[in-house]
Amino acid sequence: MKLREKTLLAIGVTVVSLIGVLYLTSSTILVNGFAKLQEREAYRNAQRVQDALSNYLSDFSALNDQWAVWDDTYKFIKDGNSLYIEQNLNDFSLRPLKSNLILFINSKGELVIGRSFDLKQHQVVPIPKNVQTYLAANRYLLQDPQQQQRFTGIVLLPDGPMAIAAGPILNSQGQGSSRGTLILGRYLDAEKIQYLSKLTHLPITAYQVNDPQLPSDFQSVRSTLSKMSDSSILVKPLRDGLVVGYVLLRDIYGKPALLLRVDLPKEFYQQSQFLLTYLVVSLGISTLVVGILFTGATLLLLEKLVLSRLAYLSTEVKSIGSSGDLSMRVLSAGKDELSILARTINWMLEALESSLKDLTAEQEKAERLLQNILPQAIAERLKKEQRTIADNFAEVTVLFADIVGFTQLAAQTSPVELVNLLNQIFSAFDQLAEQHGLEKIKTIGDAYMVVGGLPTPREDHAEAIAQMALDMQNEITRFNIANGLNFSIRIGINTGPVVAGVIGLKKFIYDLWGDTVNIASRMESHGKPGSIQITAATKECLHNKYHLQERGSIQIKGKGEMTTYLLIGIKTES
Repeated sequence: MKLREKTLLAIGVTVVSLIGVLYLTSSTILVNGFAKLQEREAYRNAQRVQDALSNYLSDFSALNDQWAVWDDTYKFIKDGNSLYIEQNLNDFSLRPLKSNLILFINSKGELVIGRSFDLKQHQVVPIPKNVQTYLAANRYLLQDPQQQQRFTGIVLLPDGPMAIAAGPILNSQGQGSSRGTLILGRYLDAEKIQYLSKLTHLPITAYQVNDPQLPSDFQSVRSTLSKMSDSSILVKPLRDGLVVGYVLLRDIYGKPALLLRVDLPKEFYQQSQFLLTYLVVSLGISTLVVGILFTGATLLLLEKLVLSRLAYLSTEVKSIGSSGDLSMRVLSAGKDELSILARTINWMLEALESSLKDLTAEQEKAERLLQNILPQAIAERLKKEQRTIADNFAEVTVLFADIVGFTQLAAQTSPVELVNLLNQIFSAFDQLAEQHGLEKIKTIGDAYMVVGGLPTPREDHAEAIAQMALDMQNEITRFNIANGLNFSIRIGINTGPVVAGVIGLKKFIYDLWGDTVNIASRMESHGKPGSIQITAATKECLHNKYHLQERGSIQIKGKGEMTTYLLIGIKTES
C-alpha cells in the first residue's frame, strides 16, 4: 500500500471517528439545551402571570384608595347623607369600578351601606349572605382607627375566590383618624382568569387548592408549593415532553388559595421541537461534509508542505487575539496564496482597529447623550436591559415654574428668537439645578419642572428646592436687565411621595407620577406672578429656615380648600 493510501486510510478512520463522537456529543448538548430552554421559558411565563396578577391587585388597591381617601366618603361615614348615595352608589357610578362588591363599614365595625354589583347584568343586586358571614367571622379586615392598615389579596368564599382590597376611610389628604373601612371585592372567576390569559398571551388553568376535583398534576405539586417559602413557582414536565409552570397564590392570611398552571404556547413548543430535529439532522450532515472536506484539504496540505506556514499564521493570529493589540501585523512575504492570506489578515486587523476606534468614539458620544437625557443611575439600569423602571420615593419635593408673559411674546417674536430666549432662561435654570444637586425632569413649552430627593434620596430636598426657586427669581431679574424684557416667573412647590421611572419603548424620559406632582402643578397654576407658592407639607420640611407668608386658604381644582404659603427668602443669622 502506498504512503498516500496509508495516510488517506489513517486520516479517514480518524475523521470518521471524530465525526461520530462530535455528532453524538453535539446532539446530546442540543437536546439538553432545548430542555433547559423550555424550563426557563415556562418559569418566565409563570413569573409573567404572577406579576400580572400582582399588578392587577395593586391597581385594585389604588382604586380602593381613590374611594376611601376622599373628603366626600369621610363626611358620608359621619353624617350618612343621602346625596352621596344617590351620586356615587347608583348603577351608572358603580359600573366603572368593575367590582362585584363595595362596603362602607364604620369604626365600630357596623355596615353603613353596601352594594353588590352584577358585572354581567350591569345592575345592583343584594349583598351575598356568604360575604356578610365571612366578614362577621373575619374581623381582621376591619380597621383599627389608630392603625390605618391596608389589606389587598385573595379570600376564599363558598361561591369562589374573591380579590379583596380594604383600606381606612380618611380625608383627601390622608390625614386624621380613620372613620372606618372601605372594602372592594372582585370575584376571580373563569372570566377574570381568561382576561389574565389574554393580557399575558399565555394559556392559564386555575383551580382552588381545596377543590375536590383537583386534577392529578395539580395535586402532585400542591404540597410542594405549599411548603416553599422562597418561591411560589414550580416548573415540571408533562406528557410528550411539554414543560409547564405552576403558580401558587396565597390568601391575605398567607394560606394557599389558588393554583395556576401556565402552559407553553403550542406554537413555541411545536417550533422548538421542529428546530431541534432540524438542528440535529443538519448537524449530522454538516459534520459529515466538513469531515470529507477536511480529509481532502489535509492530504493536499501535506503534499504541498504548507502545514508549517499555516501553523505560523495560526500562532501569530492567536498571539494578536490573546494580546488584544490590533496594531500588530503578521509576516506577509511572498506572492502565493498563503502570503495573500497573511496580507488579508493584516488588512482585516487594520479595518478592525479603525472600526474599534470609531466604535469607541461613538460609544462615548452615546454615553454622554444618554447621561444628558437621563440620571446616571437610571441610565445604568437601562443599559442592563431593564425595560421598565418604577421606583417609589417616600418624600421628595417637586417644583413647577412658568414664565409669565411668554405666551404673549410668542405671538410677536420670530420662532428662532423665541427659542433662543427660552434657551437662555432654561440653560441658566439647568446650571442652578446642577449647582443645587437637583434633578431636572422636563420642560413643557415655557414651563420647567425639577425635583429634589431622587433618584438619590437626600434629607434636605425641600431646602435645596426652596433655594433654587429663589435663585430662579434672581436669574429672571438678570435676564430681564440683559435683554430689556419684563418677564416674571410663577413657581409652585409641593412635598410628598411619588413614583418615578421610565416607561415605554421609544423616546422615553425619566418622569414622575402621583398626587404630589399634581398638587405641585396646582401650586404653580394657582400662584401669583413673581411669587413662590408652597404647600403646608413643604413648609414643614423647611424647618423655619426661610421667611414665609401665609397666603391663606385657596380653592384648588380637584383638592378643595388648601392652606398655602409664599416663600419670601432665607433667614440669616443675626
